[in-house]
Amino acid sequence: MCGPKALDNKLFGKVLMKQGLALIVTGHLNFIVGAIVHGLVLRHVAKLVDSVSLQYSVTNITAVASAILSISCGIVAIVLSRYLAHTSLRWAAVTLSIINAVVSAACTVGLTVSVIITVANEGRTLLSTCTFSNLQLIQISHECPFDPTRIYSTTLCLWVISIILDAAEMVFSARCYFIVLQLMDVHLCHKKKKKVRIQIPLKERSVAAEEEMLGTHSEWL
Repeated sequence: MCGPKALDNKLFGKVLMKQGLALIVTGHLNFIVGAIVHGLVLRHVAKLVDSVSLQYSVTNITAVASAILSISCGIVAIVLSRYLAHTSLRWAAVTLSIINAVVSAACTVGLTVSVIITVANEGRTLLSTCTFSNLQLIQISHECPFDPTRIYSTTLCLWVISIILDAAEMVFSARCYFIVLQLMDVHLCHKKKKKVRIQIPLKERSVAAEEEMLGTHSEWL
């Protein structure tokens, strides 16, 4: 962010348009994945009074909120690409991009922890509402509020997809933030001060040289 602007004003609109479209697409995909995970399993697991199930629910809700923030940030970026001189739109894009980047990073960490916990306990937390006495009979038993068939692998796959989408949202939000800062001509670091050289006129240089010569000659004498 130091030095001159990296982009011309004519290119800011195109770049912001691309970032806005990317945020809207990733936000919609993440929202769909979060809704599927919640409707498939977590709405049953959330009824339990357990720290792990609470962590599942909070992380999934945060991921859905991050998706909504990404869509909002993308819309603001697209509108800003048409009205680059609008100051309120600039500050709105900066604020939303910062918040979305932080929330997306938190969702990425939370979903990663959920995947690690689920793999560690072999999916028993996801199936804790079922009345299975033996997990090997999961394919033929019907004592469960939802279809337990391949629910373990399906949930893990959806969580991995959500992690990738959250990471993409974080990257796109950060890029949008830096682009808007460039548009506002805000520098994140101080420029190095250039050394000022004092130029001495030619006449003064000749007089100083003659004085030095006379001084050296008197010393020799």
